[in-house]
Order: sequence, then C-alpha cells, then structure tokens
Amino acid sequence: MILLLNIGNTNLTCGLYRQRIFADDYIPIRQLTGEKEVFRFFHRFLQNSDVSMDEIEGTVLSSVVPEKTALLRHAAESMFHSEPLLICRQTDWEFDSSTYSGVLGTDRLLCCSAALQKYPPPLIVVDFGTATTLNVIDETRAFTGGVILPGVTTGLRALVSGTSQLHDVSFRKLNSAIGKNTTECMLSGATFGTAYMLEGFRKRIQQELGAAATVVVTGGNAKDVIPSLNFSIHYEPTLLLEGLALQANRLRMASENKVKAL
Repeated sequence: MILLLNIGNTNLTCGLYRQRIFADDYIPIRQLTGEKEVFRFFHRFLQNSDVSMDEIEGTVLSSVVPEKTALLRHAAESMFHSEPLLICRQTDWEFDSSTYSGVLGTDRLLCCSAALQKYPPPLIVVDFGTATTLNVIDETRAFTGGVILPGVTTGLRALVSGTSQLHDVSFRKLNSAIGKNTTECMLSGATFGTAYMLEGFRKRIQQELGAAATVVVTGGNAKDVIPSLNFSIHYEPTLLLEGLALQANRLRMASENKVKAL
C-alpha cells in the first residue's frame, strides 16, 4: 500500500493507494508546525482508514511549498522507515513540457498526467485550488502552457483586504447572479465570475489550438462552480492523487524490473 502526499499552498492532501485510491483526507498546512503534528495527522488518517503503519510500503510526495517539504519528507521517513519518492519537474513524465519556461508546479503536472490516462487530447485541465489554473495539453500530448488566476477564496480574501466596507465571506454555491445583499453580491462575483471566466478561456484556448478540447475539472472549489457552467466538463475530484498513484506504479514497475535484471 502506498501513501500519497501533496503539499499545496493551503492544504496537505493525502490518500492511500492499492490498485485504486480508497481513502483520502486533508489538513491545513498552517497546522503542521512540526513533526508531532504531522505524526498525529498520519495516525488519525490511518486509524480512520482502518490501515496499520506496517501496511505502508512506501510514500510518494509532491509539493509546491518548499519550506514544508523537508518537514513532511523527514516525518514520513521516520514513521514508515523508507525514503519518500519526491516528485519534481525532472520526474520522468509521459508528456513533453520542455516548451514551458519558468516554475511549473508538480500539482499541475500530476493533474495533467492523470487526465491523459482517462481522456484523449487536446485537454484543458482546470484545478480550482488556492490558485485557479488552466493547463493545456495539445493534440500531440505535449504540455503547452496555461493560465494562472487567483482562486475563488483567494480572490474573496483579496477583495476584503483591499476594501473598508466588505466583510469576510465563506465561499459557497449561489443560484442567482443578482445578489440581494452584500454577501450574495460577493458570492455572485466569485461563482459566476469564475464560471464565465472559464467559459471565455475555453473558447480562446480552443481557437489558439485550432481544435475542440475536453475540459477536465478538479480542486476543492470545483463542485460549487460547476453548476454555473454552460458547457460539458468532466469532474475528477481525486485527479491529483491519481497522478501521484501513477508515479507510485512507475516506481513499483521500475523496482520490479531492476530485481529481474539482477
């Protein structure tokens, strides 16, 4: 059994994989200030999943928060007595991303990797997280770039911090575009603004690709935005963990091949 870990800007997401992902959970990374907190979370997650520590054969870890990477890596190694496999840009991906310059988060790559296992390209892979990212895979299965925008909750917080009369709002689905009070007006902007943004980018990206693209959506805020979309999408709530599971499978196959060669 493999423990899957992804350190995001807001949460540590984890899953258990054995032929399929059968358990997942998350914790805000601000709560993980030291190894004791990490151990406590791991113990609770395994207990809730009815899994013992001895059943964990290895750990696959990805991170977009470098200052938390060493903490999780050391905690996982101490608890499960094996060094975690750290996923990075230089990992052996099944698609080409060489035309993209600059920092490219492993979360984006993992989601694209998992989406390619399920759907034929071209693809627009959308992750509604701390940032909203649109990631484009062209018809040759190459990662060609994408879009990065503030996430819906990040945008709401920025709006509150930059104004004197707006208050904190917890993001949730809204059925009407016409807000009847300040809270509803803010939620309308976050919900429908995000939905129409995605519709516009979808049209523009397809124009630039010269082909229709399948839209695959994931992320914690996705389910509240999806009802406001006016086009077909594929919702994959565990897409990132599935990308980590693919890397776990590659690790296992490489290890088995090495043993056979010996």
